[in-house]
Amino acid sequence: MTETANDTSTCPLCDGTGWTLVLEDGVEIARRCECAEDRLRRRAVERAHIPDRYRHCTLDDFELWNPEDPTLGKALREVQEFVDLFPNTDKGLVLMGPVGTGKTHLAVAALQQVLAEKRPGVVGRFADFTSLVLEIQMTFDGSGGSREILKPLVECDLLVLDELGAGKTSPWVMDLLYYLVNSRYLENRLTIFTTNYSDFPKKAGEESLTDRVSQRIRSRLWEMCRRIELRGRDYRAERLAGREGGLLR
Repeated sequence: MTETANDTSTCPLCDGTGWTLVLEDGVEIARRCECAEDRLRRRAVERAHIPDRYRHCTLDDFELWNPEDPTLGKALREVQEFVDLFPNTDKGLVLMGPVGTGKTHLAVAALQQVLAEKRPGVVGRFADFTSLVLEIQMTFDGSGGSREILKPLVECDLLVLDELGAGKTSPWVMDLLYYLVNSRYLENRLTIFTTNYSDFPKKAGEESLTDRVSQRIRSRLWEMCRRIELRGRDYRAERLAGREGGLLR
């Protein structure tokens, strides 16, 4: 995309051109100005399709609100380590835990920090599993539209797939989701998954993540990702209860 003078007119380094001249080994060469790199990073965040509700999420403001839950601090440290290492790591993340434990916050915060701080040009995307399944199901006429929906998710450098296993899926949709996961696996592209389902359900009759997404997809996740489990209570429910009881302000 061509930079406009309006984008850079306030920059004292490039005088609105987007480029600066630097001297290297006695030769003057042009380099992209820092202000242009900042704009590229901001645009990468804007193009990641992060819902407005989660745009405020950062790792710095992830609240370790329950001192009796050690998984909060452990999860935060492991996600921060992933961000620090990116892209020099061969493992993505699977964030597992009940509703309201902060999985989406951590995943989106990691995505935003990577896009904001790593080299310009990193492409990231956020996708909600339920919405993605509905989009795919709407292309059931076989027009090929499902592959077009999945293409940007297959090709991006970092994908956050939120709420994996939610909703009901048909075998046809499950095959396309395997295509997404397996394609990223084969190309060593990093993915952060969040899910409310555990590998080891604690109650009789509860479905596991494997039950929800199939053995072959879960097998790929074992190879692609490190598992991070959050086991605490629902932060939103606790906050609401505290407000109603006058405990939180």
